[in-house]
Amino acid sequence: MVEISLVDYKQTDQLGACEMQVIIQTLAVMSMSAVALTLHLSPASAQSGEVSECAVNAIAAADATAQINALGRAKNLARQAAEAANGGLAKYQAAANMHGPVSIAPCKDNGNGSWTFTVMGGTPGFQTPTQETIVTVTSSANITDWTVKVDSNRAI
Repeated sequence: MVEISLVDYKQTDQLGACEMQVIIQTLAVMSMSAVALTLHLSPASAQSGEVSECAVNAIAAADATAQINALGRAKNLARQAAEAANGGLAKYQAAANMHGPVSIAPCKDNGNGSWTFTVMGGTPGFQTPTQETIVTVTSSANITDWTVKVDSNRAI
């Protein structure tokens, strides 16, 4: 049995979508060689620097590559919705975790083809976030149609 662990990655060493795709492709090749695989991932808060619940579920999915790509698109759509809800890029900037690898985005997998993101942000160049925007992004079964809903937008 081959065991691969991703739980030790910290925020500075997070896997991006390309790195995740390489791992998934490697796992696919290994599994075709009849090697038993165990992928150890633990859901955790994105703020703690560990892999997010959404990334864990996407990596574990039967169609992992498609799910990782969909999650990346959902993250971008959620960030763009938060930017629009808060006056555009001239007035608002989302936190760095919404610009980096999808594995660190603060996200909850709703289990129904949708993800809910908690987007923290403030005026461009902010040090302490002043806005919290909750956005739910839903994809169709074939991951071609998207629905984006701002659930809440409040000052913090």
